[in-house]
Amino acid sequence: MHRSSLRFSLSLNFSLLFFCGASFFSSAMAGLAALEALTEKLYDFIQSMEDDGIVDHHFKDCYNLKDANGPFLFIELLTTYISDSETTLEEITIELHNYLAYAFSGAGLGACRVATSCGEFRQAAIARNKDDCLLRLEVIKGDFSILHNKLEAFLELERRIVTNDYQGC
Repeated sequence: MHRSSLRFSLSLNFSLLFFCGASFFSSAMAGLAALEALTEKLYDFIQSMEDDGIVDHHFKDCYNLKDANGPFLFIELLTTYISDSETTLEEITIELHNYLAYAFSGAGLGACRVATSCGEFRQAAIARNKDDCLLRLEVIKGDFSILHNKLEAFLELERRIVTNDYQGC
């Protein structure tokens, strides 16, 4: 338990005993003990998330802001974050799918290798697998680089044909 919470707890204990009597005090103490245990469990949970690399020290800092800004601040903050993040991820997935499937994949052009890579990227995005998305994006870049070089060589030959530049054949 944090020092400020412990001081508040001790102060509250003496105030309850003095003003409310022993029976109310013992009931309040049981509730306070349960709250203290739950708070400790919460801080252990935060530490566990830090240890696993899921959050950093800023998470605890944000959580502690609720002391000065009201008990529901962090609940509202996390609820908004989760909702906004889910919406954003869905929008990104849809946009990436649309972009990769129609604008970039080249399937309509016959660029099957890039189209296949884009399909694999789409599956990784749907699965929300960040590492696989990054890997698939690198594959797309590589496949597109190969396609780009081949298309440039093709275009050079096609330009020579349409401009009747048959020299050097």
